[in-house]
Amino acid sequence: MTLKNTPEVSVCVCTFKRPLLLLQLLKSLAAQSFSTTRFEVIVVDNDQAASARPVIMQAAVNYPELVVHYELEPEQGISFARNRTVTLAQGTLLAFIDDDEWAAPHWLSDLVGRLKSRKVDAVLGPVIPHFPSGTRSWVIKCRFFERPRFETGTVIGSRYCRTGNALIKAARLKARWPAAFDNRFALTGGEDYDFFKWLERQGGQFVWCDTALVYETVTLPRQRLDYIFERCLRTSIRYWRDEYSHRSPWWIFQKAVEGIIGGTGYVVLATLLFPFSLGKAVQIGCKGVKGLGRAVALTDLELTGYREGQ
Repeated sequence: MTLKNTPEVSVCVCTFKRPLLLLQLLKSLAAQSFSTTRFEVIVVDNDQAASARPVIMQAAVNYPELVVHYELEPEQGISFARNRTVTLAQGTLLAFIDDDEWAAPHWLSDLVGRLKSRKVDAVLGPVIPHFPSGTRSWVIKCRFFERPRFETGTVIGSRYCRTGNALIKAARLKARWPAAFDNRFALTGGEDYDFFKWLERQGGQFVWCDTALVYETVTLPRQRLDYIFERCLRTSIRYWRDEYSHRSPWWIFQKAVEGIIGGTGYVVLATLLFPFSLGKAVQIGCKGVKGLGRAVALTDLELTGYREGQ
């Protein structure tokens, strides 16, 4: 690729056995108001069977104006796939979006405009859950899949940063050695939070763009109670292990005890509420599981966050 044709933005997509959702995402990227001559799409397939290849071929026919580069990453794990997209990307800005998401037409334009106007290292936007047919009412009422939103221009901390809807300066990603996303999180997830935490410690700044809309399909397998509670525990363990790494033993002890006491109370309350309001019970139960995660973070327990069908 010549310097003249080098894209301004590389849209980075990791995929694993989600062909229909991936095609929906590529359709939304082809419909961006941001000129297709100014961005490329990097798709890294983490399925050794290359199940996404037919989708890429179909997209080439359906959306010939879209520049898509497809590669296979045989090493299993989200960190390996994300790092491969960073390596392949040619743009000075890297936009991240997941294979179960799709973007509003002005998504990329709004992210790029906000980053340039604020001169920050990254811009994040909302991910709005989309519930398919067959979704039970309690899943929506528990609000587990809703993420915090802020006014456009709000400076946010790393705890609110994920790669489901993010635009990051490529130089910042490629400055981390040996890789932007730590491969220790390949199967557990949390590699994106870990990166933003690292960047924040390097002085990185992040702002919110609430108009850069992305929608996420909440598949039925992810609506199971075991998935929801396991994810709460996994994210809590990850967060508190990071916090404990630079705290005193007494501080760690206090937080762990608070988590056990508070978490147990929430779990008991959730159990009592289950027969009357499942949505509220799950909401409170999640608080309980996160509290207990403070203590579990002191153990060697590792939970796999990426598995087939989710």
